[in-house]
Amino acid sequence: MYWGWNRATYSDGDIHFSGKDHDFTLRSVSASDMPTAAGWDGITRFYLNPSAITIPQTNVRIGYQWSDDIAIALNLDHMKYVMSQNQTVAIEGQIKGVAQSGQKVLTADFLTFEHTDGLNVLSIEVEKQRTLDLFGPNHRSKGFLVAGVGVVIPKSNVAMGMVGRERNDEFHVAGYSLGVGAGLEVDVWKDVFFRTAYKMGYINMPDVLTSSQGDKASHHFNYNELLIAVGVRF
Repeated sequence: MYWGWNRATYSDGDIHFSGKDHDFTLRSVSASDMPTAAGWDGITRFYLNPSAITIPQTNVRIGYQWSDDIAIALNLDHMKYVMSQNQTVAIEGQIKGVAQSGQKVLTADFLTFEHTDGLNVLSIEVEKQRTLDLFGPNHRSKGFLVAGVGVVIPKSNVAMGMVGRERNDEFHVAGYSLGVGAGLEVDVWKDVFFRTAYKMGYINMPDVLTSSQGDKASHHFNYNELLIAVGVRF
């Protein structure tokens, strides 16, 4: 098993919003992740604090070594997705019966849209490994390729000022994810190891909760993720 941290980037994508008084789409919306500060104060307050250890963008994994070079694992990637504010995007549809078209500046009083509690991908992964001789017999190392499929369970923070709605603060199965990756694992002491990996994948969420009044959103995008982790075999 291991515990680690990640950074992520996302492709631009369309977001469709629907509810009893609105039905509109924002085109080519950009977003970023939201890493917790990694300075000394951030490390001691969050990364190494057991009561706050889940606040940063984290990774946790429990795996089973199926054979000499194949492992299977249950993996949770806790990323964060934040729509960039004050960007200008194309809009089409209607809000409160008023037709929407042309360009729209996404100010905070119009819309905030985040998966910051977070963009949680729970997946089953299969890993193909190859032993490497990089650091000598005292620090065994291996490279690996990984592929996985999973469900996305965000806790979405959305405020739709244009219709006077506040967030729906619930975890919810909103869609699915497909991903592949590659990385390196190095033993640092007995059965303690360090791992780094790069992943890329596709997330499709057709059922995002945007309010407690039954409003929904849907969007899909590609992601890139870089993680580092420390783990133990037992």
